[in-house]
Amino acid sequence: MIRKIRPAPSLWWKLFPTVLFFSVLSVFPNRAWGLTGDRLLLDSLPNFFFIPSSGTYSYSKALAIEKRFSKSLRGLRSYRCDLKNYYGLMEKTPEEWMEIDVVYPQKNVRIGLIRPRKGARLIYRADNGAVRVKPFDFLGLVLTLSPRNRLLVSRYGHTIDHADLLSFDRRIFGPACLSRSCAYLGSGLLKGVPVDVLNVAPDVVEAHRTFGRMVLLFDRKSGWPVLVETLSPEGKFMEKVEYENCRKNVIFPPGFFRM
Repeated sequence: MIRKIRPAPSLWWKLFPTVLFFSVLSVFPNRAWGLTGDRLLLDSLPNFFFIPSSGTYSYSKALAIEKRFSKSLRGLRSYRCDLKNYYGLMEKTPEEWMEIDVVYPQKNVRIGLIRPRKGARLIYRADNGAVRVKPFDFLGLVLTLSPRNRLLVSRYGHTIDHADLLSFDRRIFGPACLSRSCAYLGSGLLKGVPVDVLNVAPDVVEAHRTFGRMVLLFDRKSGWPVLVETLSPEGKFMEKVEYENCRKNVIFPPGFFRM
C-alpha cells in the first residue's frame, strides 16, 4: 500500500491562494488584467497607451527587469528625481510634489518641497538616523526629528529614511520577485516614452500590511521606474507616484546634505 504524503494543512492553506492565483494566470495569461485590477488602474492614466499585442504574463521577464534595476542601483553614487504623489484616481494635480536628492553608499536624502509647502526642506542622514527639518523657507527655524515622527510620515506610512529607490528595491520589489510575486504584463507608451508594465504583489514583505498590489511602469531605455500605482489589500486605489527628470550620479556641492 502506497501512503500518500500531504502538505501540512496550515502551510498548504497559507500558500493555496497565491499558488492558485499564479497558476490561473500562467494558464490564462490574458486574464491577468481582470484578476489583478491593473486594467482599472492603467485605464485611468492620462497619456498612457497599452500595446494590446504585447499583453502576456511572464515571471521571467519581470525578474529580468528587477535584476537590471538592482544592478544599476548597486553602481550608483547619487541621483536626483522629481516626485509627484496623487491620492485620487482621477486627479490631475499632485497633492505632493517634491525634488528628492540621494547619495550613497552612506545614505543621505534631501527633499525639497514644491507642493504643498514650497521651500520646506528635509534632510536625512544615515550616520545619525535623524531628520533635519526646515518647515518654512523664510524662517530660520530648524527642527531635529525622528524619521518616524508623525509630522513626517506620509498618508500611507512612507518615511524619508526609506524614500529612496534602493530601499524600494531591497524592501519591496526584490523580495516580491524572489517569491515569484511579480509579473510582466506587457509594454506601452507613457507620454510617448516606451515602458514595461509590471504587476507586483508584495505578499511576503512588510508592505503587504498597507499595499495589496502595485502596478509599476519602467522606462525601457533607462530601466528605472517612471510610475507606481498601488491598490489596498481590499482592492481600492490608494496612490500614484510619478518619477520625472531623474538624473544619475549628480555631483552635489559641499554641505548640500547638512542644515
